Amino acid sequence: MKVLGITGGIGSGKSKVMEMLEKDYGAVTLLADDIGHTAMDKGTDTYKRMVEEFGPGILNKDGNIDKGILSGILMSSEEMLAIQNSIVHPYVTECINRVVRECRDKGVGLVAVESAILYEAGCDSICDEVWYVTADTDIRVQRLVSMRGYTAERAHAFIRKQKPDEFFMERCNRVIYNNGDIENLSKQLRKCIEDWNAI
Repeated sequence: MKVLGITGGIGSGKSKVMEMLEKDYGAVTLLADDIGHTAMDKGTDTYKRMVEEFGPGILNKDGNIDKGILSGILMSSEEMLAIQNSIVHPYVTECINRVVRECRDKGVGLVAVESAILYEAGCDSICDEVWYVTADTDIRVQRLVSMRGYTAERAHAFIRKQKPDEFFMERCNRVIYNNGDIENLSKQLRKCIEDWNAI
């Protein structure tokens, strides 16, 4: 079984690559963001730790963590972001490791793990290769505005918070440039898969 890490900044097109890996190559796909959201579920140990660290002000009237309030806090404070990461990253890594073990036992051929913070969370250690998906900043901003309803200012703020291209280029095994259309993306992905299988 091969484990592939997919990383890249917000708006780069990681999700589309994951869709293709699942649909065209039969990969079992794991999205770190989705797993991270379950860490916020009411009653979990990670939920309790988040409330202890950030206070009840992050909760809505139903006692659930309000992701909008939390996002505002994290965007404005590197210290708070580091605290959240220290709580959520180990949970995400543990969940991913468990699913990878289960897939290996079942004889799955390819598992793809996607995370913008793959390296920071230490998930690269379980990957046979890591591929970096990137796109020009103006294209990423355009996608975030049209697809997620962000303002251009908010999109730029998110991008500035993330690691630069150089960080990923120095660490990844392959790069996918997602500035073009779906056909171009599909061709690059196919080439990466073929080259990897040829090793």
